[in-house]
Amino acid sequence: MIKIIKNYLKQNLFYVSVIITGIVSFLMGLFYVLLKNELFEMTSSNYLEGTGVLANYVTVSTDRPSGVYYFLIGLFCAFFFFLIVSLILKGYLKKDYFQIFNLFGILNVILMICLILGVCFINISVLFTYIILFVFLLFYLFGFYKVLDLLNIDKRKKIFSLLIFVLPIIIILLILKLFV
Repeated sequence: MIKIIKNYLKQNLFYVSVIITGIVSFLMGLFYVLLKNELFEMTSSNYLEGTGVLANYVTVSTDRPSGVYYFLIGLFCAFFFFLIVSLILKGYLKKDYFQIFNLFGILNVILMICLILGVCFINISVLFTYIILFVFLLFYLFGFYKVLDLLNIDKRKKIFSLLIFVLPIIIILLILKLFV
């Protein structure tokens, strides 16, 4: 696996990384729409359980943002996340921006698989979907840590690079939870 990533980084396939990041952003938008719809349906049915026709009426007629709104939020959050984190890591690690973005591009294949599984399982179990996301995030972070070896980064900078990657994720999740 490391040999594949090493060859990918040597070839400097920036356009492929942009395409992969675009696909991941699209899947993130789709996943966010499905997650919001599933959470809304669960909340409204649990809140109004036992009220019969009223529960169906409120679920259908409640004014909430459209799926396009949530899709665009997921799409733009994911795409700009990778652009901004790549810029921050470029400055911190003193490496080429395209090299860092390519590093995320090849690792985003892991995220792509995670989001496809998440989209498939969101209607079955939200808890199982969260478990899938958590496990794949751990794989992603482990892969990110190992791939930084290819850039000859010392251990201290690798750990700070992981923090630079994880902190914006936490901030985005908090903002999405509080305001959207």
